[in-house]
Amino acid sequence: MDVVIGIGNELRGDDGVGAQAVARLSKRDDLRTMSVHQLVPELAEAIHGVDRVLFVDARLGSAASGGRDRGETIALDRVEPGSHHGLGHACSPGALLGWTKLAFGEAPEAWLLSIPGTAFEVGESISPQTAALLPEAVDRIESWLRDETQT
Repeated sequence: MDVVIGIGNELRGDDGVGAQAVARLSKRDDLRTMSVHQLVPELAEAIHGVDRVLFVDARLGSAASGGRDRGETIALDRVEPGSHHGLGHACSPGALLGWTKLAFGEAPEAWLLSIPGTAFEVGESISPQTAALLPEAVDRIESWLRDETQT
C-alpha cells in the first residue's frame, strides 16, 4: 500500500497546495491519502508498514517569474530517514522517517513532491501561479503511484 500525505494549511495561501493536490487524486484500493497541517512524530504509526509514502508540500519559490529552473518548478526528490532528535512537535519528512525507523525498526521508501509557491499569508487563497501548477502536480503524483518515479 502507498500513502500520499498533503502537508500545509489551506488558510495560508499557497501553503495549502499539498492538500489540494491530494484531494484531486483518483480513488484506489491500494492508496491511503491524508492531509495534515504539519508532520508530527505521531504520524510514524500511520506510515509504518506501508510500501511507499509520498509527501506533497509547498515550498518557497518564484512561480510568478515564469522561469524553469528547479526553484520555479515542481520537484520530486527521494527522502531518507533523518535526525529525529529534539523536543519540537513538528518535523520534516526525513525526521518523520527517522521517528518511524526508531519506533518500528524500519521506514518505508519515501519521496517529497514540492510545489513552488509565493503567497503564504493568513487568509490568502492559493495564488494563480501556484494554482496553475496543480494539474501538473496531480499528474506527477499519479505517475509516482504507477511507479514511474523520476528525479
